Amino acid sequence: MRNISNRSLIIGIALSIALIAFTQGPRAYAAASAKDQISDVEHKLIAATSADEAIKYYDATDADVFDFSGPPLEYQGTDAVHTDFNNFFSNAKDVKGEFKELVIVTDGRMGMARSLQHFTWTGKDGKPAEALIRVTDVLKKEPTGWKIIHSHISVPVDPKTGQGLLNLKPGQGA
Repeated sequence: MRNISNRSLIIGIALSIALIAFTQGPRAYAAASAKDQISDVEHKLIAATSADEAIKYYDATDADVFDFSGPPLEYQGTDAVHTDFNNFFSNAKDVKGEFKELVIVTDGRMGMARSLQHFTWTGKDGKPAEALIRVTDVLKKEPTGWKIIHSHISVPVDPKTGQGLLNLKPGQGA
């Protein structure tokens, strides 16, 4: 009798472990897949060379951006976000961006990507320019893929001068 109850206990434990693995496995896979999908969106966005290209990664009905280049304080709605991006791209050419850091968190329905991004470009005056910016994007999963609903773009500010610090290196203080 004791062998039967030990065997039943072992089978019960094995079935419980299998059930947990079966129910958690797809979630873990979906989260990993979601992270990859969000990473893909972020990489395509940083490689954008026009406002029309960049706006494709934003939600068509629910997008806003807090950009350090303001005023205004906030660009609310797709048209305003497009205008903000167009202001940058119309004053810059040969824009190139790279991630210095990219961290993605998601539950498979909503996601957040925070990053340090280094950009170089040539200004309208022909002079080279660069900036290291901080970006936080909030994304939601839609039937057409991941779309950004909020971006916060900033640079550290020197408290003594009130000036934005565009060329800090990761880990460097003011």
